[in-house]
Amino acid sequence: MARPKEFKREDVLDKAVLTFWQQGYYGTSIRHLIASMGIHRGSLYDTFGDKHSLFEESLARYDHTVVGTNLAPLEEADASLATLASFFESVVDWSLQDGDRKGCFFVNTAAELAPHDAAIAQQLRGYFYRIESTFATVLERSRQRQELTHSGDISLLAKYLLSNLQGLRLTAKLNPDRQTLQGLVDITFSTLTQ
Repeated sequence: MARPKEFKREDVLDKAVLTFWQQGYYGTSIRHLIASMGIHRGSLYDTFGDKHSLFEESLARYDHTVVGTNLAPLEEADASLATLASFFESVVDWSLQDGDRKGCFFVNTAAELAPHDAAIAQQLRGYFYRIESTFATVLERSRQRQELTHSGDISLLAKYLLSNLQGLRLTAKLNPDRQTLQGLVDITFSTLTQ
């Protein structure tokens, strides 16, 4: 008879997310995972499969718990250009509060794995597309309300914002300076109202 699991799946998965986020895929060994998750090797494999499967599930968990939570205000029916600007200002705050300078788990993974791991690249494209689509919806609504005065293609403007978001998270890892990060946000949004 198999022993019942003595841990909550989501709790140990959250620990795996943090470990991968801090150390990257290649910097994290099974030994690191076992130690950080507080489970036995057999439980890790029985519950999550191999390291790659656990990593894919960790990305999905990050999308659900971190990205989903932070995008929620932008998914509201009344989200405006001001809501979008507030989101970016919040990114500056999160980045500065991150003493470990972990940056964005998605951006880190894109740099580390996407060029040579097709499955991870595809997974990330889906997550980034969701963010971009959320931006596009808010931009379209903002244009209808005449908040957005830039005449550019909404899809391209959403890609521009996504690119700026990714760059902001990376810049914060290298230069966690509020004036610099806020200046980048201000420039980004000044281009949308010209």
